[in-house]
Formats: sequence, structure tokens, C-alpha cells
Amino acid sequence: MAIQDPPSGARATTRPAGAAPTEDPSTGELLKGLADDATTLMRQEILLAKQELQEGLTASAKASALLVAAGVLGLYAFGFLLYTIGEAIGGPRWLGFAIVTAVLLIVVAVLGLVGKKRLAASKVAPEKAKAELQTTANELKEEITWGKPQQQPPER
Repeated sequence: MAIQDPPSGARATTRPAGAAPTEDPSTGELLKGLADDATTLMRQEILLAKQELQEGLTASAKASALLVAAGVLGLYAFGFLLYTIGEAIGGPRWLGFAIVTAVLLIVVAVLGLVGKKRLAASKVAPEKAKAELQTTANELKEEITWGKPQQQPPER
């Protein structure tokens, strides 16, 4: 008679060969199953935390790109400001350059504020994983409490 693997999803038991199967699994088997489930849950929580961190970092990178664009346009605005000052000394051409400088400064301010708001709104902390980990820990505590033998009242 060949020993067959348990069907997928079923746990192998630790009973000695030839022992009669029992109706209910032993406490050791229950605790082993609980430990296996806890290990699987912890691995899944770690994967969820990694995914949340990656999504948070992506949002931060996009917000940082807006801040870089604001910085580059700010440098152009500073160049126009300097050119405007140079033209203002020589005659009325300065007004056109002053308007261009003002528009660029407004664009820089808008980009900077939008980038700052998005950077502040991006979350890098794995909130979902933290909440699920807390729920899992509470459930495991309940399972461990349930699995402990209950103290019997003394017989009279």
C-alpha cells in the first residue's frame, strides 16, 4: 500500500504510521496549523507593506518633479528679472520684459504650491498593512486563547 500525498489545501498530520485517524486533530496539530497560518499571514502582510511603500514613493517622485520644474522656471524668471533690470536702465523696453518676468513668477508660484501640496499628501507609511497586521495579531491572540486547555472546576 503506497502512501499518498494529502490533497492540495489539506495539512499532513504527524500521527505515526498505522495509527487510527481520530475525529478531532490533536492540540499539537492545531498549534502547528496555527503557526503555519501565522507565517503565511506575516509574509502576505510584508508583501502588502512593500507595495504600499512603492506606491507612496511613486507619488513622492511625481510631486518632486513638479518642484524641480518650479525651480528651473524660477531660474529662468531670475534671468528675465536681471535682463529687465538691465533694459530698465536704458529705456522703455523694460515693460515687456517685466511682464514676462511677472508671468513666469506666477507660474513658478503655482507649480511650487501644487507640488508642495501633493508632496504633503503622499503617504509613504504602509497604513493598510499596519491595520491588517493589528487585526491579524488580535485574531491570533484569540485563537491561542481558544486553543489553550480550559481549567476544569474541582469535582466534589
